Amino acid sequence: MKKITFSLFIFFYSLNFFSQDLEMVDKVMLSYQEPKSIEDLAERINYDFKTDIEKVRAIFKWMCLNIEYNTPSNKTLKSPELIYYFSEDDLKRTHVRMQEEVIYNVFNKRKAVCLGYTQLFSRLCNLMHIENELIYGYTKRSVNKIGYIPNRKNHAWNAVKINNKWLLIDVTYGAGYLYKGVWQKQTNLDYFDAKKEKLRITHFPTSKKWQKYLKQKPLKEFCYEPFYQNAYLKYRIKIIKPNIGEITINKEDNILLKIKKIKNIDNIKYLFSHENKLRTARIKNDDFSTNIFFKNPKKDTSLHIYIKNELALEYKIKTE
Repeated sequence: MKKITFSLFIFFYSLNFFSQDLEMVDKVMLSYQEPKSIEDLAERINYDFKTDIEKVRAIFKWMCLNIEYNTPSNKTLKSPELIYYFSEDDLKRTHVRMQEEVIYNVFNKRKAVCLGYTQLFSRLCNLMHIENELIYGYTKRSVNKIGYIPNRKNHAWNAVKINNKWLLIDVTYGAGYLYKGVWQKQTNLDYFDAKKEKLRITHFPTSKKWQKYLKQKPLKEFCYEPFYQNAYLKYRIKIIKPNIGEITINKEDNILLKIKKIKNIDNIKYLFSHENKLRTARIKNDDFSTNIFFKNPKKDTSLHIYIKNELALEYKIKTE
């Protein structure tokens, strides 16, 4: 018993120490001087920090603070340019040149879309000899995209290997968010060493390797799910029904959401996008589940569900 207690103490002490180390890194990066080049930035980070986890956190923090999202008109990754080449070596040189242009444009202009974020992040890791991979795939960006199966990749993120463990990092999501088409800079540390269960409901990698790593469901199932938000994970919501994100009802029935019973949750509110009016849901508990009732919107709309004033779930509503 003493051995178990001691082991647990060491485990939690290590977690706390690890967290404090990264907080120190964040504070240092807030006052970092302007680097002259990508190589200069890598050299300074490599000199200032000892461990790989500290160096990777420093890269993440610097990029969140200094690279602004360049709002594109098209929300997919650009189609490859038409390339003329005379040999395989010529093609490789052209690809390298194009990638170099992306990386240096991001650094010099301080603006990027997801591909630019990931490539600059990867370059900095490479300069510090930290093993990393770029991951390409899809993300659901809004409730309106429920049921839409993309035919082109629309996102990219990173993985780094530290102490034989892969860490998933999304600098684009970590750097801020778009609000009504305007970039809001706000560092979100949830996307540094992001939890698998979080990325599993928002990110779909095209690589079989990373699908297996995330234990990801098939693409169609991913695309048809409700639009999950932070409170969904925070309050450990488990949906019984409906499991698909588009609810079809007639104009007489109310909407029912049935979830596994959760304790101490009696404040559930909702709004329909066409009304923008916050309402209180009716809740009925039985032995094993919680039934949540919402009024009939009488028209096609989207339903936004809040738990303790935090957005948890979004559904697309179709009326017959």
